[in-house]
Amino acid sequence: MGDRPVLTAVRPPTGGTAAPRWGAPLRSALAVLLVAALGTAGCGGASTPDTVPSDLPGFTVRTAGPAPDPSQPFDLASALELIERRTYTPYVPKGPLRGPLRAIQGMCTGSANGRCQEVFFFYGQRLVGSVHAGVMSIVSQDGTTVVIELPQYRPGDPGCCPSGKPSRHAVRFDGSMLRADPPVPENPNNY
Repeated sequence: MGDRPVLTAVRPPTGGTAAPRWGAPLRSALAVLLVAALGTAGCGGASTPDTVPSDLPGFTVRTAGPAPDPSQPFDLASALELIERRTYTPYVPKGPLRGPLRAIQGMCTGSANGRCQEVFFFYGQRLVGSVHAGVMSIVSQDGTTVVIELPQYRPGDPGCCPSGKPSRHAVRFDGSMLRADPPVPENPNNY
C-alpha cells in the first residue's frame, strides 16, 4: 500500500524546443526534496520493516522506529490530512479524542457503495496501524482501548443486510504494535 513516497524521474519534453536550463537553485531544491522524501520513507537510518503479525491478519501495522511519545498534543487536522493523502475520506470525530491511542475511521474516496472502509490508529501523533474491512464502525475509544465492530455477512446476504452477529474487537497499542482481542480475521466481514 502507498506507505512510502514514490520518486520518479521526469524527462523534459523532446522535439523542436530546447531543454530547459536547470540552474543551481533548482538542483538545490530537488536535493532538499529528495532528502526529505528519503527521510520519511525510513531510508535514512535503522528501522524495522513494515510487518503484519500472524495473529492479526486484518491489520496493517507499522513498527518502524521507537515508540511514539504519547505526551504530544494531538493535531486532528494533520491526522485528517494524512488519512486523505492515503485516498480515504475521514469521518471527522464529533468531539475531542482522548489519547494517547486514538482512532479515526475513513471510507475509500470515491467509493460507490461505502463498503471500503479503514480505521486508522494513532498513538500520540504517529500513525501506528490500521484495520481495513468492507464495513465497520468504531464503537468506543477511551484513550487506551478502541473497540471496533465488524458486521458479519453470511453467504447470500445482500450488501445492505448482514445477517450474522457482528464481531467486536478491543484494540490496544503495546508500545511497538497494535493488538486486537479477539484477533481480527483475514476476511473481517464474512463468516
